[in-house]
Amino acid sequence: MLKIKKFTLLALLVFFAGSLAAQMTNSPYSRYGYGVLKDQTVGPSKGMGGIGYGLRHKQGANPLNPASYTSVDSLTFMLDMSVNYTSSKLTENGANQTDDNGGLDYLTMLFPVTKNMAVSVGAVPVSSVGYSFGSIESAGGVSYKKTFDGTGGLSQVYGGLGYQTPLKGLSVGANVSYLFGKMEHKRSLPSISVPSNTSSEVVKLKVRTAKFDIGAQYQFDISPKNTLILGAVFSPKINSKGDYEDLTINYDASGNVESYDGDTVKNVPTGMPATFGLGFTLVHDQRLTFGADVTFQQWENVKYTEKMGDGLPSDSKERFNNRVKIAAGVEYAIAPRERDFFKRMRFRGGFNYANSYMNVAHTDAGGVTHYKGFDEYGATLGVGIPIKEGELYGGRTSYINVTFEYKRLEPKMKAMIKEEYYGVSVGINFNEVWFWKNKLR
Repeated sequence: MLKIKKFTLLALLVFFAGSLAAQMTNSPYSRYGYGVLKDQTVGPSKGMGGIGYGLRHKQGANPLNPASYTSVDSLTFMLDMSVNYTSSKLTENGANQTDDNGGLDYLTMLFPVTKNMAVSVGAVPVSSVGYSFGSIESAGGVSYKKTFDGTGGLSQVYGGLGYQTPLKGLSVGANVSYLFGKMEHKRSLPSISVPSNTSSEVVKLKVRTAKFDIGAQYQFDISPKNTLILGAVFSPKINSKGDYEDLTINYDASGNVESYDGDTVKNVPTGMPATFGLGFTLVHDQRLTFGADVTFQQWENVKYTEKMGDGLPSDSKERFNNRVKIAAGVEYAIAPRERDFFKRMRFRGGFNYANSYMNVAHTDAGGVTHYKGFDEYGATLGVGIPIKEGELYGGRTSYINVTFEYKRLEPKMKAMIKEEYYGVSVGINFNEVWFWKNKLR
């Protein structure tokens, strides 16, 4: 039976990993770089503003800091998965556009391997590309419409190990991840010489690379009912290579391919930034948890191919910005060890702020091109709904985690597009006893 469960979980992980690569967004900003970044938060973290560096909870894995894996007890297997739905509103010069999106969110597993060591594996999204818009152009006195479409994104499959050191309260951990995905951008326009004909240019970038994270957490009691947890995470910079493809397709009036011309270039420069994270949580009487995180990503020196045609200069400091994210969150349960259903529910809230890692090219009325990004503000509310008896009564508490999120993108130039997002995610955390061995008497 255990072998069947392991095979089923492995198949589920592979399925999630492939599906996450198709995650969609409706943001025109996803035309740039690797698209719109995902913050890779899971479980309770999503409802707490996205904090995780100092978070140690018994409700699933926390891949933001692999040192947290040691919080799992010696008999428990945890499986956590989620789906999401998002409604977006884009505003430009008083005009609005609304869209809907949804799909798989993440999958994580967590289980102990020894008394002081635990392992987590999972699949989480890294970035998303998804947009469709058009512009009116003119040439030789003839007006025509260009259309722009993009799809794809990056996902990661990770495996991590957490270790409780002999030093009381200190845990360390590491994740090894496989980062993969494809960004595809398409530009279509009619032929000037033969107006009924069209042509499309498609550029693709495939990325496959390894990523590493190391983390530490130190937990100590500051009073009989209050525990402070300090956390730190570091991910080194990645200098990797990708595969670039440029394909031009010409169609006749019936939509049939008339001709095409392609070019493929191997080993174009891609990369990911060095990341530094610090955070803490303060836990009061196992009922109230408050925490905050700060993340710094050094995007300024990341190499990225110039061939993607996004209109940005080759200088990485014009293309990318160093990114800072600040998050804070709280979780409260009235009495998590009592039988009363409402008292065992976990109520969560949080907020976060970040600046954009990518710039956008915008030409003003005077013909001067500016390279600016945006500021991102978010707020979350969540609830953890228990679906099994608590540990006090001999079982393991599993939860349905529901999170509501609001996000606003404020551009740094008025002529750029403002975006708002309203989202809900529903996750289920299975907390099972898989490592109990019956003894014959």
